[in-house]
Amino acid sequence: MIVELSDSELAVATMLALARRSAARGHGVVDRQIGKQDPYEIELDGLLAEIAFAKQFNYYPELTVGPRSGGEDFKTRDGKTVDIKATRHLNGRLLATLKKDQDPCDIYVLAIIEPVRTVNLVGYAYASDLFKESNLVDLGHGTGYGLTQDQLLEIS
Repeated sequence: MIVELSDSELAVATMLALARRSAARGHGVVDRQIGKQDPYEIELDGLLAEIAFAKQFNYYPELTVGPRSGGEDFKTRDGKTVDIKATRHLNGRLLATLKKDQDPCDIYVLAIIEPVRTVNLVGYAYASDLFKESNLVDLGHGTGYGLTQDQLLEIS
C-alpha cells in the first residue's frame, strides 16, 4: 500500500524529528535501535511512516515533542494498539527489540520509506505472531524479533 506524502507533511516530519531528537537527548532517553543508522534519521523515518499510516487510515498522528520511549503510535477505533516500524531497506523486515515483548502493542506494521516522499505500508503482524522464540534473529546488531515481508499479513 503506497502512500505519497505532501511537501507540508514532509516539513512537519522534519521539524518534529529535530525537536523530538533534541528533547530525547535532553531527557536521557536511551536509544533501543537495532541498526546503526543515525538516530535523527530513525526519528524522521518513524514520523514519515506514522504520518503515512495516519493519512491512509484517517487517524491523527501524535505530534507531541516531549521525550518518548517506545509504546504505541496509534489506537484503533476498536481499541487495539498499533506500533509502526520503519526502514529504508526495500527487503527490510518487521523488527522489534527483546524489550517489546514485555509490554507489546496489539499490532505491528512495517513501513518502507522510499525516496523522498513515498511510504510503502508493506504489511502487519499481531504481537502473538511476532513475539515467538522461532522469530528471534540477529542481523548483526543484537538479537531481536523479526519477520520477513512474506510472513506479514496484507494491509487492506
